Amino acid sequence: MAHDEERVKKFNTYAPPIPHLVLPPDLVESKQVLVIGDVHGCYDELVELLEVAGVSNNPNAIVIFVGDLVNKGPKSKEVLDLVCDIGAYSVRGNHDHRCVIKLIKLREDPTFKLEEKYKWISEIDDSYIKFFKQLPYTISIPSLNAVIVHGGLVPGVPLNKQRPLDMMTMRNVVTSKDETTGNMILYNGVVQDSKGQSWASFWTGPEHVYYGHDAARGLVMSSHATGLDTKCVYGHCLTGIFLTGKKQIIQVKAKRVYFDYRSDEFLD
Repeated sequence: MAHDEERVKKFNTYAPPIPHLVLPPDLVESKQVLVIGDVHGCYDELVELLEVAGVSNNPNAIVIFVGDLVNKGPKSKEVLDLVCDIGAYSVRGNHDHRCVIKLIKLREDPTFKLEEKYKWISEIDDSYIKFFKQLPYTISIPSLNAVIVHGGLVPGVPLNKQRPLDMMTMRNVVTSKDETTGNMILYNGVVQDSKGQSWASFWTGPEHVYYGHDAARGLVMSSHATGLDTKCVYGHCLTGIFLTGKKQIIQVKAKRVYFDYRSDEFLD
């Protein structure tokens, strides 16, 4: 219980100025909208996907990432620079959030020791702290009936009542029945795949949710939810999906394995 409380507290820190960003119809109208899965520093694959999708330097395209832009892969800084250069949007993933925490600790204490996957942040300036801190938990596109989040949403809970911990780290929800009414109750989300069931399998809309974080399940195509973490950093592929037109799925193969999926950090 104490560990859970500590996790909740950690993910409640450095809340974005706009927790739930809404893209209005006049911004989206007549544009292509492409949502891209977890990049994790796989810069070369991202460049290729943008080219294959035809959205590189395309003023008629809006690109949105499901978070976890960084860590584990080889070129996290380059990914961030590219995201900024093309004016893309992104929600905040658990790795993006942890980078905020690590960067601020490093500024406060230059002797602070960074784990291997975070060492790249020692070479970036404070503008990147600002970038990470402004990443919202969700991005909604009402005209396309779409919500983008990194981890997930607990069914039955209003967007403004969702916990940051769940939005950034959840994969499953635990369910039980009310002994009095017999109705099923959905409880808080859980990270461990060994507990509960996929939150997406309980999500009935009305919005369609596009999310990442669940590399173990890979590409998920549910009636009201689409999972886009297809293990690029683990040597599989990077995936994007157009929310407009024919809703085409774009995939490019990873150049190589950058991170061992057998690691204890695989589900992180």
